[in-house]
Amino acid sequence: MPSHLTRAVFRGMLANEPIVYRGCLRARRLHKQAGPCTTTTTTTTMKTTVTGRQQRRSFFNMSMFRKPKRETKEADMDPGLETMMQLEKLTRLRARLPLREDVAKAFVDFFQAKYTAGQPVEDNQAKLALQSLRFCLSDQNTASDGADKSLLSGAKLQQAAVVLRNNPKQTTSDHVELARILHECLKDVSYASDEAGIRTYVRLLWRSGSASTARDAVLDFERRRGPLEHGGLMPPSSDDIRNVETERAELVKQAHPSFRPIHLRRLWVWVLRAWSAQGEDAEVARTLESINERGLQNGLSVHHAMLMHSINKNDSKGVEDWWRVHCAMTPPALETDILYSSFVRSALTWCLANNCLDLGHSIVRDLMQTSPMKPVWDAIFVWAAGTGKGVDEIGRMLDVMERSNESIADKESWRRPDTATINALVEYAISKDDPYTAERFIALGRDRGIESDAKTYVLQMAYRLGVNDIDGALTAYKNLQTMDLSSDEDIPAVNKLIVALCSSKQHDFDTIMNVAGDLSDRRARFEPRTVATLALLHLDRDELHDVIDLLNTHAYHYSSSERNTVRDLIVTYCLDANTPVFRSWDAYLIIRDVFDELPREARTELMTNFFARDRPDMAVHVFNHMRAHSRADTMPIPDTYVTAFLGTAKRQDLESLEVVHNQLKLDFNINLTTRLRNALVIAYTACGRARKALQFWDAIVASREGPSYNSIHVALRACERSPFGDLKAKEIWAKLRKMNVDLDSTIWASYIAALAGNGDCESAIKVLEEAVGKGEVEVDAFLLGSLFAASTGSEKQSYVEAWAKEKYPRAWGELGAFGVEEAEDGTRAFEIDRSVTP
Repeated sequence: MPSHLTRAVFRGMLANEPIVYRGCLRARRLHKQAGPCTTTTTTTTMKTTVTGRQQRRSFFNMSMFRKPKRETKEADMDPGLETMMQLEKLTRLRARLPLREDVAKAFVDFFQAKYTAGQPVEDNQAKLALQSLRFCLSDQNTASDGADKSLLSGAKLQQAAVVLRNNPKQTTSDHVELARILHECLKDVSYASDEAGIRTYVRLLWRSGSASTARDAVLDFERRRGPLEHGGLMPPSSDDIRNVETERAELVKQAHPSFRPIHLRRLWVWVLRAWSAQGEDAEVARTLESINERGLQNGLSVHHAMLMHSINKNDSKGVEDWWRVHCAMTPPALETDILYSSFVRSALTWCLANNCLDLGHSIVRDLMQTSPMKPVWDAIFVWAAGTGKGVDEIGRMLDVMERSNESIADKESWRRPDTATINALVEYAISKDDPYTAERFIALGRDRGIESDAKTYVLQMAYRLGVNDIDGALTAYKNLQTMDLSSDEDIPAVNKLIVALCSSKQHDFDTIMNVAGDLSDRRARFEPRTVATLALLHLDRDELHDVIDLLNTHAYHYSSSERNTVRDLIVTYCLDANTPVFRSWDAYLIIRDVFDELPREARTELMTNFFARDRPDMAVHVFNHMRAHSRADTMPIPDTYVTAFLGTAKRQDLESLEVVHNQLKLDFNINLTTRLRNALVIAYTACGRARKALQFWDAIVASREGPSYNSIHVALRACERSPFGDLKAKEIWAKLRKMNVDLDSTIWASYIAALAGNGDCESAIKVLEEAVGKGEVEVDAFLLGSLFAASTGSEKQSYVEAWAKEKYPRAWGELGAFGVEEAEDGTRAFEIDRSVTP
């Protein structure tokens, strides 16, 4: 090949350019001989031969029949979330930020999607939304007339405030701060916006336990709404309270046409609950007094909050008092039937749990003196079951309820047992871990012509799974498919069924996928444990595309704790010794792509695991991924480098060691410490570069921190394996003696081994005998074992063995209790722990 062509090839390769060469002499010669087209004709046949360059397509080119390459599904994120994530990343990198208009649109799109779906804003999403809102509000654009042009309208901010009321898995400070900023922005927009903002803010303060801040916010809201002529509500003084209800209702109507006392009562109830959650009895009493001053005390929500406060304190007198207060309340003051039945159930359930049967019977008698509504009857039946009534007795109580309808003229108001009645009883049996009684209650309903509904089958699945009856739960699931599932109340139970099917190892893959496919077709929520379990199932089947699609579909809709659940289970799978190394690597790559927030500790565990599996190349890749990360809580710290160096030392992989060491040289965030240099000495010594390792000893001595006892050990171990290391060992030893360093038997063992490691066993033995004669050291099994292991060659070891048996038979005898390991060259070493640590 001509030299100029060689240069052209290499230049093209270095420039990453295609290599094109049209000067092939053989191709040119053939082309000239044949010509573009040669035709030969005979009397019987015609034969045409074309020898020029032409395109050919073989019939047997099967590429058109091949299955197209599968592409993984893109990450399914809420609208706008990707832009907000990009803002967070660019801010962290201190790079050029996106346009505020784009971030504002992303913010609006995100909360619009949440509002439409009725979904909560999880903690990780709240953090992104808060950062985006601050970014949009930090520097408002200016219109042509010089006025501020808001990127976010009041209506969109109000919508965001409404969405924040949906209860997330965990209420964080980001939720509260986001609600606070929205509240501040909505104050002066309109009354409706102001009320929406304060409701969201106070509700989140209650859920986060910030009672005093919630109280101050409500008081500020009252001040801003008054005086009356400005369209607000001025709370009257305590002197005016004595005349109260009618006059106050009229004042409220005058204050604002849309203002209702229930709205203000709701705010104060949240404050009340916040103080109750903190256990501040004095503040609870003070808040209740404030509610009374405003004439808002005659509400079931207030009574329910105080009842729960007494229940949480296990205050039976408080429970009884607030039940009496409730009984004295006139029926029109009841806010909702649901809240009323919840009030009754809470009281009776607490009585059962705390064995306050007398109080419970008293409550039931009070209820029976009126004409209780159907949900209250259901609570009474559960109370009866809790007090020991059997299934047959409860059946007779159902007859009593039906007979009581004779005194009610309106047949539409008649109370009849239905599936809600049976389900309440089944739920109680499940709470008592009594699946047999639960089945009897279902049979009771069937005997009375009460058909099971979706919730019945859901409960049936729950208690069958509770006793590990997976086939029975699967049967209930099949029955469930004939029900109306529009309310999605079966989703938690179906998720548990999928996990149980995967864990049982007795059901085939198609059965599991059919159940999972049903949830997927309904676009229902997959719980984190369900996603993790299915991901592990696909990993065991090497279906990586399915794992990625599954995680991309669900993981970005989870809260941080839910994402941690999925991530940690897959990490555990990677670390499992029974998992093949190639699957561990595949799983790690998926975790790295989907869970970018994977913390340093977990990544370090994965790195150590690959070192332990004798795959230092994979371990170094994990380390490099940490090194290339932009998050401060993920990038390597000195301990990470130490772990990596010790891993390379254990595997004696010089190439991996040099890669990590080069990264250390470039890492301006890391200050070299004695411990870090000790690790370098250990690693280079283990990888056969003991002479280079001793250079780090010199750096340790010259550093401000100076050497530690571990530094002495690792340096002498390097001397043991370094050519002419005995000279360096003697130099180190002289400095130690000169500085009057306290030298224990382990350091003597390292020094003697360093002398013997260079073949001079006689000198080592002589130094040891002199030290023993001066009383500087006492010979023990560890010292003899170190000397024996460091001696080079079987002849030297035999010499040491003969000397030790003669001089120190007892210590040598103790050494014999340890096992002996023999190398390929015939040298032996006792199985004593001579490892050194940084």
